[in-house]
Amino acid sequence: MHITTHLPDWGLALLALAGIAALLLLVIKIRLHAVLALLIVSVGVAIAAGLPVKDIPDVLAGGFGDTLGSVAIIITLGAMLGRMLEMANGAEVLSRAMIRRFGEDRAPLAMGVTALIFGIPMFVDAAWIVLLPLMFAVTRTSRKPLIAIALPAVGALAMTNAVLPPHPGPVTAAGLLHVSLGWVTVFGIICGLPAWLLGSYAYGVWIGPRMSEVTVPEDLSVAGEGGTTPDEKGDGPGSADGGVAVADRRTTAVASRAVENPPSLASVLAIVLLPMVLIMLNTFSTVLLKEGSTAQNILEFVGDPIIALAITVLGAFYIFGVRRGLSGKHLEQAANACLGPIASVTLVIGAGGMFAAVLKKTGVGSALAHLLGNAGVPTLVLAFVLATALRVALGSKTVAIVTTAPIVAPLAAQSHFGQAQLALVVIAIAAGGTVLSHVNDAGFWLMNRYFRLTIPQTLKSWTVMETLMGVTAFLIALVISLFL
Repeated sequence: MHITTHLPDWGLALLALAGIAALLLLVIKIRLHAVLALLIVSVGVAIAAGLPVKDIPDVLAGGFGDTLGSVAIIITLGAMLGRMLEMANGAEVLSRAMIRRFGEDRAPLAMGVTALIFGIPMFVDAAWIVLLPLMFAVTRTSRKPLIAIALPAVGALAMTNAVLPPHPGPVTAAGLLHVSLGWVTVFGIICGLPAWLLGSYAYGVWIGPRMSEVTVPEDLSVAGEGGTTPDEKGDGPGSADGGVAVADRRTTAVASRAVENPPSLASVLAIVLLPMVLIMLNTFSTVLLKEGSTAQNILEFVGDPIIALAITVLGAFYIFGVRRGLSGKHLEQAANACLGPIASVTLVIGAGGMFAAVLKKTGVGSALAHLLGNAGVPTLVLAFVLATALRVALGSKTVAIVTTAPIVAPLAAQSHFGQAQLALVVIAIAAGGTVLSHVNDAGFWLMNRYFRLTIPQTLKSWTVMETLMGVTAFLIALVISLFL
């Protein structure tokens, strides 16, 4: 697959490191958009490795198209689903039910479970806006510290964004490593749920009373209504993970508006969980049913991620739209409204696909796999460490995952990993992309501005929480891998 080059394996490995260093320089110092930075680095690595100049455009276009071929439609359908849940005030329905179930004394757990469920289909920025007034309301009624209510909720959003489809990071990494989204979902739950319980819920309940000086802002305002926005504080790629809500200029008053004829809890849960159930049934249909049987073929079709999400979106349009009196025009406007914010994320993912194609075509990825394999570096450890380094340097979880996956993919292929092991590699990458969020991450500034925190307070709450969750998810994945 790779071209004939005068560079030995170690030379190609150094070239890959030089490409990453150039990417950091372009994004951090020059502040170039991540898409342009990845394009420039991809071209530079291709030329330096000896790829004929006339072949480079085709390689770039092929990598971009192949990566987005399945990922883009999944992200788009996921965004539409999240928008319909937002319009129906599904989060409020869930939170009220959870508080009734758990009681006021367990309000942090109720808020966290609500965010876990609601965070599956919704992009993290939109979920922040929708859940923010609920966090404030629950804080007031429960008389719990704001941070004790907030951390379990925002941590749940961060964790589902990192490890569960249809979010861009895990979907893209799964595509680059050629692993079923069903397996990613299974291990995303197995690794992500305990990580949330320890790093977000338990830590939030513990640190909340120790940050009792943080209270609900009287004006309930959000970033973007005067002052510096999270987008302005974060770096270029950081906005790929968050800050879209700021660009939308939606306020908490809009997000918390009263909705006549709210949907039932059962309908909200059904719509949220349906695509996950269908995808997992597809993944395990060959085990549960006879290969080639009618039932197995049907499950394989409806459980394809694109078909599963399409079915769910159509169901959401009917249940949350048509049945509640919305016209076709309103539904079209709702679908269109969610497309703009995901454009940046989609383009970054496509650019990451260009980088992946160059690494594969030039043999850089294979050289890295050969050297690291001979060095005895475990693939999961390498995935976590590399994603962590890129997360710290670049800020964006999505960019860290998209950049790490094509570097790790050849090593995973060389190790002849099965689907379960590849899914654990995806989780390790996502875990590394979660830890050590700081001032170059848009999520850091969302927490800082929405809750009126100081920088030290944000580090003590948000950064520690993200790090605890990422490390815990990685360690669980690493332990599981020892038995596969």
